[in-house]
Amino acid sequence: MKYSKLLTLFFIVMFYSANAQNASDEIFMTNGETIAVKVLRVEPNTITYSYIGEDLENVVKKEAVHKITFKSGREQLFSQSTTGRQSISPDFEFPTMKSNEGAVLPFEFVFDGTEAPEEGFEAQEYYYHNLMRKPERNTITYQDVDVTLKRLREAGITKANDLRNYEMTEIAKIVGAGVLVTGKITVDYRSTTSSSSGSSTTKVDTKKKKVKTYSSGSSRSMDEFDTKVLFKIYDKDGNKIVDVNRVPFMATTRDNYITALNYLMKRTPYYQK
Repeated sequence: MKYSKLLTLFFIVMFYSANAQNASDEIFMTNGETIAVKVLRVEPNTITYSYIGEDLENVVKKEAVHKITFKSGREQLFSQSTTGRQSISPDFEFPTMKSNEGAVLPFEFVFDGTEAPEEGFEAQEYYYHNLMRKPERNTITYQDVDVTLKRLREAGITKANDLRNYEMTEIAKIVGAGVLVTGKITVDYRSTTSSSSGSSTTKVDTKKKKVKTYSSGSSRSMDEFDTKVLFKIYDKDGNKIVDVNRVPFMATTRDNYITALNYLMKRTPYYQK
């Protein structure tokens, strides 16, 4: 019996030892490629590694590497000046991932071909606060929008356009939420239409035998815009859950996008009517 237990223990040790030897580091390249390797050295400008089962040393420049995930689970990120990415501080603490929590990210906002990041933040706040009007209808919880912005800023992401430099899997880790809501709002001035209306009153003075006509009128003008809302929701693995376009009917102000966001919010998988 004792011999049998020792034999079982021996095989268990061998099993975990084999798995440990087969475990690998992963290098994530800036071109999207991921390679399983054994990282040998990380130097100021280069990274030296060998493929699993090989002794040949390979060298890659740091500028071609986005990050390394070591087999221990530790991640090391690198600055990517070629993509406009700012380096995340080594002191940045990734929050605990909450897979069933949503985070509303800043929306890209373009007015007449020009970036308007402040209006993108306004759209973010509108969508979040609209969700919070009837929180019981949400099927998931949502991270406070100020927390989301704080975590993005600490990671070097200060406006919606900066999100383009990161994979959604990275953004999910940065904000610690498993459901990411974002999009792009495009508003272009189309024209201004004018209309007028008026009336007249005629009075007859029989004594003086005079006829007088009094008229009054009013005019108004109305701006018209071409507005388009591109609305997206991702999960923590970067998969698109929602990817739709919406054009508000009769956009007469530059913030008519809110009607589209309200419509789309009520038709996501995370909202009950």
